[in-house]
Amino acid sequence: MRGIVLLVLALAPSGLCRGETPHGIAGVDVLVKQRPRDSVITDGRGNFAIEALAAGSYTLTFRSRKAEDLHRSTSDKVIVATVYSIKVEGVKRPVLKASLTSDQLLAGVDVAVDCGPGARIRGQVSAGASKNMVWLPQEPGSNIPGHWVEEGSPEAKAALHHNSHQMSIQELRQMQR
Repeated sequence: MRGIVLLVLALAPSGLCRGETPHGIAGVDVLVKQRPRDSVITDGRGNFAIEALAAGSYTLTFRSRKAEDLHRSTSDKVIVATVYSIKVEGVKRPVLKASLTSDQLLAGVDVAVDCGPGARIRGQVSAGASKNMVWLPQEPGSNIPGHWVEEGSPEAKAALHHNSHQMSIQELRQMQR
């Protein structure tokens, strides 16, 4: 499964699941190619700001991380977006790149901007359509590594049933002691 995790997800409103409003994507790297030290990471709302660039033309590269790489730093339930947009303001001509795929954002999306003197570039990376996902850890004795699956999928339901059955057996053993 390839996708990008919205890191603000455990508390996301139910409207997100229906795709009603876009929500920001946390943890997207924003790099100024001509000045790599001016790199930033989007915050919990998907916002970013790059301060005081000299007048001129720049290329911003937006790159996300794979969902499976983020499991260690997130909860076991997240929302994965399937469509993204990038908005850039504070430049001579504001930019909106919409309908970006996960693969595009994972590979890196370049955005050309022109700045006036002392420009403060700001913007947001946001998600449109999304899916609720759950983490399935590797089962003991299995060669299948832990991975994300869509919540409510047959695989997620089977894992939930299997885990609740395992807990019942463990509870029975404890009761026998």
